[in-house]
Amino acid sequence: MTAPGESPSDAGLQAERTGLAWSRASLGVAANAVLLAVREVGHGPPGPAAVPAALAVLLAVATALYGRRRTARLRRAPLPRPLAAHRAIPLLGTGVAVLALLSGLVLVL
Repeated sequence: MTAPGESPSDAGLQAERTGLAWSRASLGVAANAVLLAVREVGHGPPGPAAVPAALAVLLAVATALYGRRRTARLRRAPLPRPLAAHRAIPLLGTGVAVLALLSGLVLVL
């Protein structure tokens, strides 16, 4: 435990951990896009997997951009108020859930 006015031992690492988490999330969504696109390669005209693949690309870019912005905000001192994001996190989370549902439907069809 730190004394009042003393910085914790991992000061500055919160932004680093946040940036890494957002990078992992955007990489996972981008991998989903690649897997869906590979499924469509060589099958003639674009099929049903093209829509979730395009959605995954957009979502991966949005996640990466928001992650960079969020990490930059956390590197500032003092920390911004309010610290929690009120709109972006639910929107990105809903996008990932919809992408998972569409990807599952495409794989079943």
